[in-house]
Amino acid sequence: MDESTNREKVLKKVRSALIAKTPNPYPNLDMDKGVYNSMSYSPEVQFAENFTQQGGQFVLCNGRVELMETILGVCDANDFTEVVCVDRNLSAFFDEFEFPHQSVFSEDDDTDIQAVIIPCECLVVRNGLIVLSEDNIYQKALLRVTQHLVIIAHTQQLIPDMTEALAYVRYQNDSNVPSELYFATPNFLNQIQNAVAANASVKSMTVILIQPYDSEL
Repeated sequence: MDESTNREKVLKKVRSALIAKTPNPYPNLDMDKGVYNSMSYSPEVQFAENFTQQGGQFVLCNGRVELMETILGVCDANDFTEVVCVDRNLSAFFDEFEFPHQSVFSEDDDTDIQAVIIPCECLVVRNGLIVLSEDNIYQKALLRVTQHLVIIAHTQQLIPDMTEALAYVRYQNDSNVPSELYFATPNFLNQIQNAVAANASVKSMTVILIQPYDSEL
């Protein structure tokens, strides 16, 4: 009996709270207005600034030939002679230019890789993040053993903020968000590698942005 009475008292308070209307303390609040300040620069400049401020390297190139020249420049500058690229489209592009690379990765055999080249889902302009999925990475073990990560992106993958980036990823994947998404910064490799090796050395990351769009890359 007491339990029933107490329950009724609680329900009565809940009903009263639902019926009573509290004045809106912020009647002039515009819920449709963007919460971010407008960006002063073009998307590629804004992303480059935010990404390089975090220690990343950024290169803008024009077309396929310049992309290949840029990749060769990155490899030469860092003395990279061993490059892994498991992405089918990028690997075919490298074959077209006869660029030596390894298109297959074995976790057991490949324990120390100089550079890995992968695509991405998109780039978040406002904070200089790179959105990666398990399809881009192929195997997380691949990133645990590499010294340098090169991200290939197109200008139409420059997305203003995180909310729009998630919507873009969903749209590009037929309304499905990949089961694993990574929001990478230039320190991304260290975060992955420190989880398995306390003495992981300092790693680096380069974003190469291509314009115009090439559907084969």
